[in-house]
Amino acid sequence: MSSTNNTTSAFQDFPINVKLKISALWIAVMFCYVYGDYIEVYVPGVLAEAMEVTSNKAGIQLEFFAVALLMSIPSVMIFFTLVLKPSINRWLNIIIPVLYIVLLIAVNLETTWVFYLYLTAIEVLLSIATVWYAWKWPKTEQCSVGNI
Repeated sequence: MSSTNNTTSAFQDFPINVKLKISALWIAVMFCYVYGDYIEVYVPGVLAEAMEVTSNKAGIQLEFFAVALLMSIPSVMIFFTLVLKPSINRWLNIIIPVLYIVLLIAVNLETTWVFYLYLTAIEVLLSIATVWYAWKWPKTEQCSVGNI
């Protein structure tokens, strides 16, 4: 008499902490920012314009600082998402991506370069996912003193 084993196996899936999910989204969006800026160097005229010497040193310093500031915020959010307490973490991960979505759309309204539009769309989707995960941040039930 033969017996057949009708068991099926499924892949094991582990729950991923919301902090790790959001941090990974920040990493992904940062890669898109870097790739977009890198590819943009090859757009005709961009490198030549960047190489032009300007007499307005303060203006160019301010422009470079603004770019550095804009790129440093998502960079530090990768770390802050992992270490900050949920109350502030949640709100930072809702507010900052919304501001970046507005900025991305405003900056790219007139571009016709398909690679930039594609990366902008990906960046917006990743930012929306960041907001969604932060908005849906899991809550734990807390015991009140009277319930113990």
